[in-house]
Amino acid sequence: MASSQCPTDRNFIIVDFHYNGTFAPNPLVYFDPDRQSVGDVDFSAFEYEEFMEFLQKLTRTRSKDIYFCLPQESLSHGIHTLVNDGDYKEFLDLAYANGRRMNVYVTPRSKSNYLWNSRDQE
Repeated sequence: MASSQCPTDRNFIIVDFHYNGTFAPNPLVYFDPDRQSVGDVDFSAFEYEEFMEFLQKLTRTRSKDIYFCLPQESLSHGIHTLVNDGDYKEFLDLAYANGRRMNVYVTPRSKSNYLWNSRDQE
């Protein structure tokens, strides 16, 4: 289980989910997404796989490519992949250390390679 620094609901993080959009380069942006903010879920009680199940139910889509970025950072400089328990712990730690808010970006499978192909061209 992911470690919890903040076990009470007043310390839950707020996660702004962005999905069904498209990454566009120069500067890197996530264009035309659906958005949903969640602040009433104890994400610190989840492990990576549980977070992925929650994400699939929320967005009604499957994707192997999930990214996160602090709200005050640009995607070009602050984007991180979320692919395992270690990444998930980093996601939580950064959220708690930076105002308890985080952006998550979900790329549909059909568009999953676009981000890294475009970053390779920079």
